[in-house]
Amino acid sequence: MAQEHEVVTADEARPASLTWALRALLALIAFGAVVVALIVIRHDDLLRVWAEGNPSARRILETKGLEAIKHPGEYDIKPPHFVAPALTLCGVIASLVAVIMVYLRNGFEWARVVLTLLLAFTAVASIGGIMTGPPFLFVVLTVIEIAIGAAAVVFMWMPATTRYIHPRAGAEVERLREHVGL
Repeated sequence: MAQEHEVVTADEARPASLTWALRALLALIAFGAVVVALIVIRHDDLLRVWAEGNPSARRILETKGLEAIKHPGEYDIKPPHFVAPALTLCGVIASLVAVIMVYLRNGFEWARVVLTLLLAFTAVASIGGIMTGPPFLFVVLTVIEIAIGAAAVVFMWMPATTRYIHPRAGAEVERLREHVGL
């Protein structure tokens, strides 16, 4: 007689791995907001580091100071904007992750794939940002953010999460086991 095995279905309680994936994604959204707040607060540091790496801006920074970089006026430089792109990117990514999390929580496979790809592309872009030589604080924050995203991906792809997302696949495996007498 074949043993009966419980199969997790989408109607049953979420596995702990999925709960932790969702928590990691929420933490990622919250941490992203903290990073944006620090970009606003530390804008001058970012601008100074950019100016030190730009030969034309470096001369202006050394002779006229940071205010001349912020408001170049007569100079032929255009400092980058940090705050508006950071706010926009954080808002878009956070909204996208939040919406897709609903589908992941309800067991949609495509949501897990899309979130994995989104986090992978975000990590690659973040590494590119590190390579531009930002202040050390932002390097550390970026590494932490990548680690949180990696943790979310690991939890999303754990076997318990897969059984939750594919309950019929688990039932099919059980049917085959019973058929062959395992």
